[in-house]
Amino acid sequence: MECSHLLARLQKGFSMFNMSRRLTLLSVALGLTLTGTAQAQNDFPNTKVLGRAATQYQDDAIQLVAAYYHSQRNHDSNWLLIEAALTTEDRMTIHRDAVRLITPDGTSLPLAKQERFSQDIQRVRLLVQNARMTRHGLRSYFNRRPQTERIRFFSLPASQLVSNSFVVDRFRVALGDLFFESPSGGTWENGIYTLVLEHEDVRAAVPIVLE
Repeated sequence: MECSHLLARLQKGFSMFNMSRRLTLLSVALGLTLTGTAQAQNDFPNTKVLGRAATQYQDDAIQLVAAYYHSQRNHDSNWLLIEAALTTEDRMTIHRDAVRLITPDGTSLPLAKQERFSQDIQRVRLLVQNARMTRHGLRSYFNRRPQTERIRFFSLPASQLVSNSFVVDRFRVALGDLFFESPSGGTWENGIYTLVLEHEDVRAAVPIVLE
């Protein structure tokens, strides 16, 4: 009887130990998750994930949506394609030098130049063609449904003329493609990049996660 009683006590103690261990591991995992979420919110405030490769920044001054479904998993070329759309509360003229991409190592990349874009037109055409099936209707994310303004920082041959600026305000949404050229002249490394639009006192930043 004493042996049976002792065995029962040992089994109960072992069971309680396992339960305590599982609760401890769960608490650690939950703590890490919450820490990671808080860190992401600190790194990219005012952002909202809209899909696997679509993110929105919104505050009192600007709403910016970026989508990069094709380039998220197909970035083994010289070019990165990001679809962008935005509105602002106040009327603004946004110039191409207001947009940049920050790499995971902190390097700031300006938008590609139209001259380089045209020189590598065969690869650009292939990228645009391959991305066609994953195009995103960014205009649907804007509740006020304002009129459309095209972002014409780039132009394929025989299409629209290039413009180095566009006008945007609360009554219009600007949409267009943004192209960045790899600083190494080759593939883009996996990691979290940051798309930044900065104009006077307005700044929007969204994560661009390449896998």
